[in-house]
Amino acid sequence: MNHSSMRKISILAVSLVVVSGGAIGANIPAMAKTFPEIPLSLVEMLTTIPALFIIPAVLLSTKIANLWGYKRTVLIGLGIVFISGIIPALITNFTIIFISRACFGFGVGLFNSLLIAFISYFYQGSERAATIGFQSAFEGIGGMSLTFAVGQLLKISWQTSFWVYLIVLPIFVLFALFVPEISQQDISQMHGEKKAMSKQVEGEKETLDSLSFAGYIVLLIVVVCVYMSITVKGTLLMTTLGYGNATDGSNILSLIGVGAMSAGFLFGRVFKVTKHWTMPFAFLLMGLAMALIGFSDRVLVTGIGAMICGFSFRTFIPYLFNQVNNGSAHQAARRTSLLLVAFNFGSAFSPYGIAMIDSLSVFSSIRGTFFSEAILLLLLAAITGGISFFGEKAKRSSLYRSSSLKK
Repeated sequence: MNHSSMRKISILAVSLVVVSGGAIGANIPAMAKTFPEIPLSLVEMLTTIPALFIIPAVLLSTKIANLWGYKRTVLIGLGIVFISGIIPALITNFTIIFISRACFGFGVGLFNSLLIAFISYFYQGSERAATIGFQSAFEGIGGMSLTFAVGQLLKISWQTSFWVYLIVLPIFVLFALFVPEISQQDISQMHGEKKAMSKQVEGEKETLDSLSFAGYIVLLIVVVCVYMSITVKGTLLMTTLGYGNATDGSNILSLIGVGAMSAGFLFGRVFKVTKHWTMPFAFLLMGLAMALIGFSDRVLVTGIGAMICGFSFRTFIPYLFNQVNNGSAHQAARRTSLLLVAFNFGSAFSPYGIAMIDSLSVFSSIRGTFFSEAILLLLLAAITGGISFFGEKAKRSSLYRSSSLKK
């Protein structure tokens, strides 16, 4: 395997731990017994506190990278994740464990957005889109694999299960050996060269204006809230209607991961076919999947709907990050960070977003949540489809006028 392939694997390997903060969720009952004097809500926060600390770290990561270098910042983040990840395996002081989980989230936030910067620097065009898709798939693989490993190690003890974070050590070594250091100046120069090549070959500008980006932020928060409804309401839907139990609900969440991983690996091919229609395609597919879940009265049908939701959501996310990284280096890094903040914000406050959708819904049953979300997604598919259609029409018209003037 050549150095270029190892570099790509090393960058993608870091993504295995991006969503691993919640992998220890199954530990909560056992930890609650170990710390009976600690309120249960505070023990439960051990699974959510990393997400809260990802947000400030993401906002600071680019500034830190500009000072210390992008590679060094990623390695510092991985180091923090490694040390804070295994601390609960060694210590039984709840305060120290709680602080270590907060540090874990901060470490993830340091390298989360920078991975997109590395991908944007080393790859372009369809290869960049495919690699961003692979990154999404690796996140899903890491989350599911570590969650499964925690479940197996939990049979020994809850402390033993935290040794799953030893996986960070080989990832740290791979990244240190095969990924070169890059600076803001390198990224700016590379983006400038790519932009010049793009103008020379295509004769068009693909930067994203501030208003469009603000629209993307709002859109991302809304879609994340809708997507999280399967996690929040899926098991409740099946148990209320009497066709599934809590175990079935857990299996449904696994199927979401299967769909998400499939989308990550296939994103490059899907993007080649759908191009600027990728977003409306993802929303249409996700809307139909939500409707299928709403109508379902069988675990298998709900599982198929969940898998399609995972696929469509993880088609939308890489497309969004790929679009944002078409701009200047500084702009791309800042906007990637803001997208990640929006993602975590939408995820953290999704129960309130779902409650708001329910309050505005004309449906009264438990199925109504999914019907309302299906309607919302189909509307988004129509709106984004119309924007894509008229945007491409205007672009072709502009290119035609430009070529006519040259003649």
